[in-house]
Amino acid sequence: MQTQNEGVSTEKWVKRGGSFALGIYLLALFYATLFIYNYYPYGKSVNLVLFDSIKLMWESGSYWLILKNIIGNILLFMPLGFLMPLVSKKGKSFLIIGIIGFLTSTVIELLQYFVAHRIFDIDDILLNALGALVGYGAYHFVLIIYQKIIKRK
Repeated sequence: MQTQNEGVSTEKWVKRGGSFALGIYLLALFYATLFIYNYYPYGKSVNLVLFDSIKLMWESGSYWLILKNIIGNILLFMPLGFLMPLVSKKGKSFLIIGIIGFLTSTVIELLQYFVAHRIFDIDDILLNALGALVGYGAYHFVLIIYQKIIKRK
């Protein structure tokens, strides 16, 4: 049986580990989105029409393009939604996770446009925020499984 002190210690280690993982993830995220070279035939451009680039990719019929851009943008932000509840009490809110995903993605899109001279795409922001929310859902799924395992002991 776990004592209260052990529980606090475990909680502290989870928060520290989550903070470390979140820091590494954010460094990798910014590196992958700003410094890895990707060829863009359109150069520096802006898409502010919601669902425009998603529709374009979907209609291309290219499974690689769909996987890379649509599914990839969702997967890219799932760790953010999963890790935030581990490190912050405010991160345990669906709305806050959506806002954090939206704002983080918006910063990246602005940096891609102004610094990396690439595309600012509103659809990427939507997909990234959705990814953070899916990660948040995965966090709750893992939490439920974990709590069921603990109750068995």
